[in-house]
Amino acid sequence: MRTAVIISNMGGPDSLEAVEPYLFNIFNDPDIIDIPFPGFIRKRFARWLAKKRSPESREIYSKIGGKTPLTEITNHQAGLLENALNQEDDHQYKVFPAMRYWHPFVEDVWQEINQSDFTDIVILSLYPFYSTTTAGSLEKLLDRLLMTSRFDKENIRIISRFGNYPGFIDAIVLQIKRIIIEESNIQYNHLLLSPHSIPVKRIKNGDPYKVEIEEAYNLIRAGLPEIEVHLAYQSKIGPVKWLSPSTPDKITELAQKGVKDLLVYPLGFVADNSETIYEIGMLYKELANKMGIRNFKRIDALNTDEIFIRAMKEIILNKAKG
Repeated sequence: MRTAVIISNMGGPDSLEAVEPYLFNIFNDPDIIDIPFPGFIRKRFARWLAKKRSPESREIYSKIGGKTPLTEITNHQAGLLENALNQEDDHQYKVFPAMRYWHPFVEDVWQEINQSDFTDIVILSLYPFYSTTTAGSLEKLLDRLLMTSRFDKENIRIISRFGNYPGFIDAIVLQIKRIIIEESNIQYNHLLLSPHSIPVKRIKNGDPYKVEIEEAYNLIRAGLPEIEVHLAYQSKIGPVKWLSPSTPDKITELAQKGVKDLLVYPLGFVADNSETIYEIGMLYKELANKMGIRNFKRIDALNTDEIFIRAMKEIILNKAKG
C-alpha cells in the first residue's frame, strides 16, 4: 500500500511580486471575508483590497528576506515527516506540502496524487486549532476536489485539528523550557502566548477556535508552573470586533505592571512567517522596548522541532490506521 500525506498550511508569497496575487487569493475566499458578495463582485472587491494592502505587505516582506520562510520550512517538515513515517513498516508514505493561497496549491498537489498509484490519502491541516477561517476553508476545498477524485471517501482521512494532542503540547512546553535554560542569565518569569485572532462574530456563530486555544493555554500553563503565562491575540485586520485582549494591549498592560523580561510564543503557528518574525519579533518588540520592557524574546515556531515531527507522525499513523 502507498499512502499520500498532504500537510497543508496557508502559504505565502515567494517573491515581492507575488504579494498582491497572494493577498487576492486570501481576500477572495468567502471563509476569510464572509461578506455575502456575488462572485463577480467579490473578485472586484478582492482585487481592490489586495492592491490597497500590497504596498504595506511588500514592505513587511522586504524586511524578512523578500518572501515568506513558511514554504521552505513546510518543505523541510514534509521531508522529515516522510522519513519518520517510512521507518515504521513496509507501508510506504509520500508526504506532500500544499498551500491554501499560494504555490504549491492544494489543488495542484491533489491532481498530482489523483493521477498517481496511491491507495489512500491522509490530509493534515497545519492549523492546530480548528476555525472556519482556516481548517474549515480547507475542508470545503477538499469537498470540491472529492467530486472529481478517483478515491472513495473511505480512503481519504482528514485531520482538521491537533492543538490539544499531548505530543504537540509537550513539544511547545519543552521548547519554551529550553529557551529559559539557554537564557538563564535573564529571569524570564512571564510568557505571553500570542495566537492569531479571528472576528468575534465567528465565535458567536459557533466557531470552536477560542475554546481550543484556551484549552491549549491551560495545558501549557500546567506544564510551566514556574512562570506566569498570559494569553492575547494578534494580527487583527479591519474595523470589526476581534478576539481580545490584543497582543499589543497585553504587552502594554504587562509593562505598566512592571514586567521587564518577557517571552512571547506564537501559539498556533507551526512554521515561522511574517506574523511571527515581523509582527512579534520586530513590531511588538519595538512596542515592548518603548514601554520599558528591557528583554523581549520572540520564541521561534516549532518549525522542524524533533518532538513536533514525532507528534505529527503519531497523529497521521493513528488516523491512517483508523
